[in-house]
Amino acid sequence: MTDVKILVVVNDVDAGNAYQQVLSDSGVACDLVRSFGEMSVVAVENAYNGILVDILTLVRCSKEEKVIAYDCINFFPVLRVKWEARYKKIKLSPLEQAFSPDTESALRFFIETRCKSFPARSLRRDKRKQINLNLLYCSDGAFSEQDTHRSFTVSLSKGGIFLHTMRHLKKGERVWLRFMEFADQSPIAATVCWSQEWGITRCIPGAGLRFDALTSDQEKDIQRILNL
Repeated sequence: MTDVKILVVVNDVDAGNAYQQVLSDSGVACDLVRSFGEMSVVAVENAYNGILVDILTLVRCSKEEKVIAYDCINFFPVLRVKWEARYKKIKLSPLEQAFSPDTESALRFFIETRCKSFPARSLRRDKRKQINLNLLYCSDGAFSEQDTHRSFTVSLSKGGIFLHTMRHLKKGERVWLRFMEFADQSPIAATVCWSQEWGITRCIPGAGLRFDALTSDQEKDIQRILNL
């Protein structure tokens, strides 16, 4: 289990110590941050297999930090927990309780099944915007009818996209994109950096793609959408 590393977001010191101890007892490495703003910095420099989120830290954070929090929840396996200081006990969020009322079992499942099967990942450095853009993608750039798939973006940065797809795209695979909203409809070559299959986690299924090349007009369209 030593290869699994989890980022813990918790503002309360006692709660942080409790989460750190239970993860350590499970043989898992972890880093602690006190806010989602801090998380957005640490998660760029380091790779993680999942995130443990303290419910009270999430509830009490600012509107701006909530945007960061929910954006990251779409990209990592996440377990929401609460520290009951009065009883010195970790409890699950109501959402997690719907799947498992037993905290110990839920944590073990989270680590062994969700985090262990999830390739460690860091956040992108580029500004990212949650936006749904309509696009076509294919595997050969010809956009033949039988090989062309309709989809949309979950988020966009100047370096790439998070593509929603139910198909399994392998890391390193090249695909071609055509954005319906772009003035320049030239195919865009992109490389799969990571993928997230349907049914493995409760995250959105899809793939992270890196643009291999863009025309100047396509770069302008992206900058306009990102308000750069």
